[in-house]
Amino acid sequence: MQSMMDMIVLAFWSDATRVCTFMMDHGQSNRYFDFIDGVKGTWHALSHWKDFGGKTEDDDGITSWDSREQKREMYNRVTRWHTAQVAYFLQRLQSIEEPGGSLLDHSMVVYGSSLSDGHEHEAKNLPLVLAGGGAQGIKRGRLIGTRRDRSVSELHLAMLQIAGVKIDKFAESVSPLVLG
Repeated sequence: MQSMMDMIVLAFWSDATRVCTFMMDHGQSNRYFDFIDGVKGTWHALSHWKDFGGKTEDDDGITSWDSREQKREMYNRVTRWHTAQVAYFLQRLQSIEEPGGSLLDHSMVVYGSSLSDGHEHEAKNLPLVLAGGGAQGIKRGRLIGTRRDRSVSELHLAMLQIAGVKIDKFAESVSPLVLG
């Protein structure tokens, strides 16, 4: 994982590209995270932490858990691991100085999920982080978008406009999220 992130940093730093998408995992992944202490079962099964008997269609048929709390804690350990990987990436970008700031200051990085609750398969109230962008005038250290009817496409529209793309709408959004 960190090797892939280092390759992205090198691509940004060398100006080979300044655009990248990287999916660390997906919601249907049956990857085991047993390399994390105290975690058993697949990522997808853990996302359905409310079912802990090991007998649902999302389980591997082998693993079961003692309680909902135990399974949720395992799920949280995996999400902490994912977040630590993003922190590594952001620290690498921050460590490279460029004229007018760091490589992170000259980048916009979105980290999040396609689901807010894996158990419910809910795509509303997505937890997202936008990092960087200081050189583009993005104010940092704020919570934005507490409206439940806000679309993530408002963020995408704002980022495209900040990047210089001449665009007035993106998906269903005609109003960009105010980031500055």
